[in-house]
Amino acid sequence: MRTFALLLTGLSTAWIVQSAAPVPRPSPELVLQRGAGAPLRISQFRGKIVALALGHTTCDHCQFLTTTLKKIQKDYADRNVQVVEAAFEGGVNVNYPMFLKALEPNFPTGYTNEEEVKKYLHWNDKTDGLLMIPYMIFIDARGIIRGDFNGKDGFFGDADKRIRAELDKMVQAAAQPAAKKK
Repeated sequence: MRTFALLLTGLSTAWIVQSAAPVPRPSPELVLQRGAGAPLRISQFRGKIVALALGHTTCDHCQFLTTTLKKIQKDYADRNVQVVEAAFEGGVNVNYPMFLKALEPNFPTGYTNEEEVKKYLHWNDKTDGLLMIPYMIFIDARGIIRGDFNGKDGFFGDADKRIRAELDKMVQAAAQPAAKKK
């Protein structure tokens, strides 16, 4: 864990912030396994604003993000917001049950593999570099990705404040068309 933290700290200020694909863009499907439960599909949350966290169950930064997201889910549940988390490290199917037991997320979680995450993000190692975690995607109620923040930018320095700011913008934008119809 210490090596990761040092690597993340060193890269977070040295790399230019960019996402793998331009924003806004349609959210492709991402299917998450849930152990014995039915698979979870990102598309099943269409109609809600989704804050999708991508990371590893064994990453200290990702675990801290999970605890932050628990508070955010509680505060935003009545605002048509759904937090979802996807883990994707090697051996995740073994680590996932321990992660759930230790952190008890109050939102849907699941796991996949790195190849599927990179496909979802349109990530190319040659042009995008190392995929750093945690990673946050913000999807509007129509299924359009409006925010794309990876672990190599400064977004996670004050994750709670920044996630809430992104969600507030999206909640406000979703309310504007309704106000115009009246």
